[in-house]
Amino acid sequence: MSYPNEIIDEVRMQNDIVDVVSQYVPLKQKGSSFMGLCPFHNEKTPSFSVNREKQFFYCFGCGSGGNVFTFLMQMENCTFPEALRQLADRAHILLPEPEKTAAAVAVERLKDRLFQAHSAAGRFFYDTLQGKEGADARAYLQKRQLDPRIIRKFGIGFAPGSYDALTSHLLEKGFTMDEILKCGLALENKNGEGYHDRFRGRVMFPIFDAQGRGVGFGGRILGKGEPKYLNSPETLLFSKSRNLYGLNFAKESRKRELILVEGYMDMISIYQAGFHNVVASLGTAFNQEHARTLKRFADDVILLYDSDDAGTNAALRAIPVLVKSGFRVRVTQVPDGKDPDEFIKANGAAEFSKLLVNAVHYISFEIACSRRNYNLENPEHRVRFATEAAQILARLENDIERNVYLGEVSRSTGVEEDAIRSEVRKLMRKEEAAQRREMARAPVSRQGGSGAKLPKRAEKGLLEAQRNLLFLCAQYQGVQEKLRDVLEAADFTEETYRVMYAAIGQMWQENGHVFPADLVSRFEGAEEQKAAAEVFAVQLPQEGGAETEKAVNEQVRLLKRTKIDKMTANAVSAEELQSLMEAKRKLESLYITI
Repeated sequence: MSYPNEIIDEVRMQNDIVDVVSQYVPLKQKGSSFMGLCPFHNEKTPSFSVNREKQFFYCFGCGSGGNVFTFLMQMENCTFPEALRQLADRAHILLPEPEKTAAAVAVERLKDRLFQAHSAAGRFFYDTLQGKEGADARAYLQKRQLDPRIIRKFGIGFAPGSYDALTSHLLEKGFTMDEILKCGLALENKNGEGYHDRFRGRVMFPIFDAQGRGVGFGGRILGKGEPKYLNSPETLLFSKSRNLYGLNFAKESRKRELILVEGYMDMISIYQAGFHNVVASLGTAFNQEHARTLKRFADDVILLYDSDDAGTNAALRAIPVLVKSGFRVRVTQVPDGKDPDEFIKANGAAEFSKLLVNAVHYISFEIACSRRNYNLENPEHRVRFATEAAQILARLENDIERNVYLGEVSRSTGVEEDAIRSEVRKLMRKEEAAQRREMARAPVSRQGGSGAKLPKRAEKGLLEAQRNLLFLCAQYQGVQEKLRDVLEAADFTEETYRVMYAAIGQMWQENGHVFPADLVSRFEGAEEQKAAAEVFAVQLPQEGGAETEKAVNEQVRLLKRTKIDKMTANAVSAEELQSLMEAKRKLESLYITI
């Protein structure tokens, strides 16, 4: 639910950020700020700053920043409402009860019943594993060298082979047939008369959400039969495209680096070996929904898929999804075609640790995979490999990283670095030209955004211009007053920045000041809060008034020109085009005196 800004501000003001952060991070005062080691990335020199005056934190190492809500959301991996409630309890502030519609209450009650049904089913499977019917399953788990304590922690159980044992059990416990069906634990018989259990004769792995609540199951068949692994279907609680196996345990490690594997047993084996920051995808390709779920808990990912062709191809498909979502990605594989579970059993935890330490940058992995397809003794193959490697390197934004890998490709192929670099630049120019053409053709959305992205460098400059303008508007009322008659919220390309621009004007008018922590509180999502925090981490050069004035004018013109270009691409009449062209001509003569 949404709470009034007055309530949110009251909770924030009653929770001093230095006091809250100090419960997690040792801080030492340094001037007007408090410094400590950042809890969100590994570092040896403190770069994590907490400002009591502004009630704001920022890490100069990883870029994390925000107010006390942002900190708690990142530290406890919780949502904004959960952080608000936790801080309200800490300050002994009673939050108003949420007002819910009858439909919302009904859905909430149903979800609660489904959680209870999953819990009862998990207990049934676990108890069955311990009994006479679970003898073969226990032997299987013993053969896989699973510690009984791990079996208990993960709630591993056994579904008996009988037709409707679980269904009968749940009905006896008071659950309705409709609730059991909505859990995906039972299926209607083909003849339409009666029901049978979905899972039979399988070792059962409960699937939990990030809060540790049972939402589904994965079952591995004992003996012959297909499919080997069977997951719960999509339900009100469970989605294979969003849930990750073991995430509820991995988040307890409080590490912002996670190991991503393919299967249940790989995940459990790695966890049992002492590496608790591990999760597994659930029998489906890693996708954007998975990445969004994972982003709440990690910034770095080590991909550890099987080293066979299927595992390698799965890793190559997962890499662009992770990179697009902002993760730093490294890749490792176990040798000799083994999976991680087999490797740990054969070599132990110490050798597995070396695999993680030696994980390579994803670009290096992609280049190595490409190299396997060519015989570098053959001149034609060397040319084709160098060309394919150039295509991979063209996607890198960091020039230093690109030069390092470019040198490796040159040494392995004998092709001059300058020749490969020239090919990379040509590909980058070609990509930017294609993006500009796409942007020109793309329709403009109702929010004013374009379906196509700007070239990366142009997009970076546009975002930087918007952050600078927002920072100046928040710092100086005079700047905000000069810009409000020229610059509209709709001129900003990001929804977060549009909200911030409007809120800054409102705060100056109502309060006579803009407090960074209050502005960040206008957002509930962690990503939006981080984007808002980045505005106040802007460090503008100490220039004179004339230089600042010139920069402001250039940045305002850039925003308005970008908006006009997008509108031009969507124009449907000659009159509209003429009007936009005239607006663009007038824009060049626009000058704001500060």
